[in-house]
Amino acid sequence: MFKHVTAVALMCAAITSGSSAQTKKQAGTKSVTHDITVKADAVYTGTMEMAVDRGTVTGNLHLTAPTEITGKVAGTAKGGVLSLEFPYYMTERKCEGTVKMTITLPAKPGLATGTMEAEACGEPGNKVTGTVELKPSDLKKKP
Repeated sequence: MFKHVTAVALMCAAITSGSSAQTKKQAGTKSVTHDITVKADAVYTGTMEMAVDRGTVTGNLHLTAPTEITGKVAGTAKGGVLSLEFPYYMTERKCEGTVKMTITLPAKPGLATGTMEAEACGEPGNKVTGTVELKPSDLKKKP
């Protein structure tokens, strides 16, 4: 249960970080896809797509390993820091929880890191904490 919550939180953080970095370079609300890794009770991986518009972060989280977790990313971006809080859904267990992420964005597009805290899926009051890493998906294609 803790693994799922942690993974969701980390993914959210990763998405938020990448979008903020991209927003500084471009006007508009272009979505950016990030590879996300959440380390908590287990290591969760997947993608996070997000966009930042006037300080508001939106997007989608999709963790694929070791289990599927999805969520609608929501939060704010201010001063190079993403503050996210949103519900997630764990497909295998058919339950929901809430995740909070704080992600610091790099000055240039690259690896963003942060922390996460998630309410365990279906277990109010039971929290899992960990770290989140976000990397723009297009960076992995470059040497």
